[in-house]
Amino acid sequence: MAKGWLSDSIGRIDNISLAPNAKNALFPLFEAVMNSIHAIEERFGPDNLSQGTIKILVHRDSSGEYCGFTITDNGIGFIRDNLTSFQKFDSRKKVKIGGKGVGRLLWLKVADHAAVRSTFVDEHGKLVGCKFDFTVDDPVSNYIDIDNAGSSVQTSIVINPFRSEFASKLPKKLDTIAGRLIAHFVSYFTNISHPQILITDEAETINLFDIFSEKVERDKDFTFFVEGIEDEFVIHCFLLPKTISDDEKSVNALYLGANGRAVSRHELDSVLGLKAIGGKYAFLGYVESAYLNRNVNDTRTAFSLDEDQTSSIVDAAKNCAKEFLEPEIREIRDAQTKKILAIGKEYPRFFYAARNAASIVEELHLSTQSEEEIFVELSRRYLRDYKKRKREYKDAYKKALPDVEQQTEQFMQKLKEDAMSSLAEYVARRKAILEIFEAGLRFKDADDMTSHYEKVVHGIICPLNSTSQELSYEDHNLWLLDDRLAFYTYFNSDKRMNSQAGGETTSTDRPDITLLDVSLGFQSEDANQPITIVEFKRPKRDNYTLADNPISQVRSYVEQFRGAREAVKFDGTPLRTISADTPFTCHIVADITDSLISVMRQLGQFSQRAGTSSYYWWDANYKIFIEISSFREVLNSAKARNQAFFKHLGID
Repeated sequence: MAKGWLSDSIGRIDNISLAPNAKNALFPLFEAVMNSIHAIEERFGPDNLSQGTIKILVHRDSSGEYCGFTITDNGIGFIRDNLTSFQKFDSRKKVKIGGKGVGRLLWLKVADHAAVRSTFVDEHGKLVGCKFDFTVDDPVSNYIDIDNAGSSVQTSIVINPFRSEFASKLPKKLDTIAGRLIAHFVSYFTNISHPQILITDEAETINLFDIFSEKVERDKDFTFFVEGIEDEFVIHCFLLPKTISDDEKSVNALYLGANGRAVSRHELDSVLGLKAIGGKYAFLGYVESAYLNRNVNDTRTAFSLDEDQTSSIVDAAKNCAKEFLEPEIREIRDAQTKKILAIGKEYPRFFYAARNAASIVEELHLSTQSEEEIFVELSRRYLRDYKKRKREYKDAYKKALPDVEQQTEQFMQKLKEDAMSSLAEYVARRKAILEIFEAGLRFKDADDMTSHYEKVVHGIICPLNSTSQELSYEDHNLWLLDDRLAFYTYFNSDKRMNSQAGGETTSTDRPDITLLDVSLGFQSEDANQPITIVEFKRPKRDNYTLADNPISQVRSYVEQFRGAREAVKFDGTPLRTISADTPFTCHIVADITDSLISVMRQLGQFSQRAGTSSYYWWDANYKIFIEISSFREVLNSAKARNQAFFKHLGID
């Protein structure tokens, strides 16, 4: 038996390109499994692959991370011809089935050696065996013949441990490795006859073919041709559970294969616009052709094709993938259409988009599926369309084009539609706020009759612990109380008195809402401009006394402001002056209960507003106009002021 390499082994292996990355880390395993499949086919024949078994043991290091593999099969083993071929670089023994005699060299790219043990039937029909180490210096180092070889044909290859730079790139989960194996050998999974492949890390065992056959949702083959290439191409399409995808992120993929093995991977997420189809499936396509078989490199890790040739093949295959996935794509389109219609109804600014939902949905990315994503995309389209129309109008006007009048008319008509849509949306938003406000008035618990505390209702009207410096017009709903309050430019919500009244004020009282501005400007010397205070009380409350009531409470706030003689901004700088004659308007929002009516009688001369449950009184001593309204009255008043708009929109 000849020993030793017949060429420069170190140089040959160094010339093999295999960078340590997540894709390449499993190639040595793939080569070992491929050799096992070939050995099974050589022993049992191509039509009896089901008699073969391949077992893969995944090893762990001391920290519990995957670090290597043992691959065991019941193929023909290292009979004399196979052992001789094993010792040759670029052996042509398996050239007819795509073997290039190079794949096993990858084992030495990731590990110092591979331990081989084989039991086989020799030329005399005797069960014999051998074991050796596959190394850079000697492919059959430490070779030993085994006379007492056992009772069954079996070969095991131990590639363990991987070098650290490759071990760190191995997948962290067993089902990920299983998925990569399925994807790599997908052509074998389409055969009726196939060997059984098991993978285990001793904590879990996975039967690859059982998973594949049981969980394939559906599959179909397509044939296609590429311009300039005479050979026919076949794509095997599979819809699989996303857990079987070969990527840990469960992306869809297209593989170009050669001689029964996947060679190059092409992501389809950007093409399909999907990651998980229907939230649970992944697409896997395998393309094969005699043309690809002839143009694969010796390690079957790349094709010797130029970029244009590869792109042409991939593009044709992608079209087949889209045809295969048409039912799933149509289901997504239908769901997108429903969401556009729903958005158009809830947000009337997109009313006109909803009218053209069928055409708009075809332009959406398939991955744009949530209501929020579609809302954002419609907004983006709205902005782009506006800018495009504006640009076209300007160009037509500047160049005095014949259609300038038409462009102007179209531009103004669209502006009118936009304005109407925005107004409609604002009115619809008010309707929604009123519904939320009404819900806030209900009992929290029908048994104990406890209503939401005033801070809940307060938060609906205006966020607590905030100022107009932090809130925009759309962030509060002061219009619920009075439409005029919505346009104040400076207000405080649930802020301490010492942060909004100047002078030496130290009070930590917190008025619910104070509106301090003076029309168009922050600063003013006009102390006669009114200040508004809003105070909320818990709905249904009925335990007011002369010592604890909202009337005395707002009087106290007024006295504190007048004593400070000025109001200040959030940063302490002066906002406006306050004199003894500065008028105050105080809105008290509280249910008109017996105890509150009793307090009103004792503290003032309140009058009931005709046709309502509201009460008012000009307190001349304090120069305060006090209005007391129930929560229900505030709701009914706001509804009445907006009812005509609701009716016009059809949302009343």
